[in-house]
Amino acid sequence: MKAWIRIAMLMALTVWGTIASSAQEPKSAVDQSKPAASAAAADDNMTPYRKLAADTLMAFKANDMPTAKKKARELEVAWDTREKALQKKSPDLWGQIDKAMDAFIKPVQDKSPDPAKVQTGYDTFIAKLQLAVDVEQKR
Repeated sequence: MKAWIRIAMLMALTVWGTIASSAQEPKSAVDQSKPAASAAAADDNMTPYRKLAADTLMAFKANDMPTAKKKARELEVAWDTREKALQKKSPDLWGQIDKAMDAFIKPVQDKSPDPAKVQTGYDTFIAKLQLAVDVEQKR
């Protein structure tokens, strides 16, 4: 019986020590689990699309294909329904962004998606969204 008490005390001390030491570890100011582009992006009218794209990419990288496909669909619906003003103001830019979004979400929805195509599509889409932000900031 004394051996069990010693083991229990040793385990309790180990757990307590682990908790205490992890509580003192410095926390990173930036969430490292999210794609860099979304972490660096400012809050602007393209933020919702960046967030949906980042969520899609994270689910894809986690091999959570049902969530990745769902988020990709949410991104497409959000873009198509909410960006009528940009489509009227700058149809060329809207078309570039729409095309880049399609190039990002199409491979996610394939049966055997190519990770390189998904990443390239994501990077291009984020860059095109930034063009819209730059245009708005110049006005």
